[in-house]
Amino acid sequence: FGCTLGHPNGETWRSNKCTTETCDSGKVISEHVTCEEVTKPICDNGYEPLKVYDASGCCFNYECRCVCAGWGDPHYVTFDGQYYSFQKNCTYVLVKEIIHRYDFKILIDSENCDASETVTCARAFIVHYKNYNIVLTQERNSKTVNMVSVNDKQVHPTYSNDDFIITSTSIELLLRIPAIEAVVTFKGLLFSIELPFSLFHNNTEGQCGTCDNNIENDCRLPNGQIHPSCPDMAHEWKVTDKKKPYCEKPPPTPPQPRPTPQPCNPDICEILISKVFEECHRVINPKPFYAACKFDVCETNATMGCSSLEMYATLCAESSVCVPWRNATHGQCEYNCPKHQVYKPCGPTVIPTCNARYNEKYTHCEGPGCNLFTEGCFCPEGLTLFNSHSDICVSSCCTGPDGFPKETWQSGCEQCVCDKDTLDVQCTPVTCPTLKPITCDKEGEVLVNRTVDCCQKMTCGELAHQDLLTLCFVKVLLAAT
Repeated sequence: FGCTLGHPNGETWRSNKCTTETCDSGKVISEHVTCEEVTKPICDNGYEPLKVYDASGCCFNYECRCVCAGWGDPHYVTFDGQYYSFQKNCTYVLVKEIIHRYDFKILIDSENCDASETVTCARAFIVHYKNYNIVLTQERNSKTVNMVSVNDKQVHPTYSNDDFIITSTSIELLLRIPAIEAVVTFKGLLFSIELPFSLFHNNTEGQCGTCDNNIENDCRLPNGQIHPSCPDMAHEWKVTDKKKPYCEKPPPTPPQPRPTPQPCNPDICEILISKVFEECHRVINPKPFYAACKFDVCETNATMGCSSLEMYATLCAESSVCVPWRNATHGQCEYNCPKHQVYKPCGPTVIPTCNARYNEKYTHCEGPGCNLFTEGCFCPEGLTLFNSHSDICVSSCCTGPDGFPKETWQSGCEQCVCDKDTLDVQCTPVTCPTLKPITCDKEGEVLVNRTVDCCQKMTCGELAHQDLLTLCFVKVLLAAT
């Protein structure tokens, strides 16, 4: 017996990538690819494990997420969920490979960020990958400007090549390295690093700890030993920085115990454990961020406490939970966008522009980091960002002769209009008004035709002195005859 489509009895074939079919005595028997039984792990860092499919796309197993984060002055949560604080102003290894496989390493360049020199912030993120040296930083004046350099050459985000993609909003820089599925977020006072468990399992060290779903060994020293104190461990990951000669001195003596602090009620921190973040509580434990917020508010100022809320909201967004939290702070953590744009707590990671080639290159994204929300400044509904280098929003995407966006303009003696549907420029001759008859009655005046703004205009004008003498001479001759 045979089956339809010409398959003889006993033949087996794939109807799709996950289903096999067999011809059995004229009947087609369908079977799904057999997958091994999987167990859903409990992840030490509190994140829900991810489903990761094999090369066939038919079977999956569960993997814990390796997410390291830092914020404030600063506070850290390691890949496996260990929380600690570390306030020093040198340059340190955040994460590096124990066994070199992908030539991947990230450093953090910290600096003092208040007059007391007791509070430190991240000045820059330095990402080494293959033969690239990528520096992510922010220039913070009256306006925050994201800045990126690649191999000491300043580039303008958004930027990409065959190995990585960098996108930017007014608030955030996002670096994606598809080959190793790494996603790096930098927002000045805060950052996050997510690496795939399958590629980096048990092979990371630095201030972010070891990605192996074991919180007990996260305080790993450069010699491989496990230290009981993560802040003491963090100091050992200092690297030589020529711009910071003071960091080559021996480590300072441990600080003396602080006096008993006065009672502190950091109201802003209560937002973290309130209904504002209720949906995110199911996926990320808010306790480390709440503790960090209370420390920052009581030891520094309320503004510094905003970074704990912002960090928690950022990680919530990376877990596909959007939290519009800034309004709940009643202006304490407000973010002011340029006048042409509006603030959104959860917008796209890549902002479409008037440049079709740019959109084709950057808005079609696949892999880790593509479906994230991102906080930033965006164009109002119905308007489009003119280009990635500006904050100008336009209703139509035509460009005038000066290279700037325009809807209507005059070019020479033509009036040009941008067609909003086709984005074509339509130019027609300037429309001139109908000329009215003019009679010149005064002695010495004649009818003069002038061109004004591309149109003919008739006026009465006096003759030039030489022309006036000629006219008088003609009149004398006529009178004599």
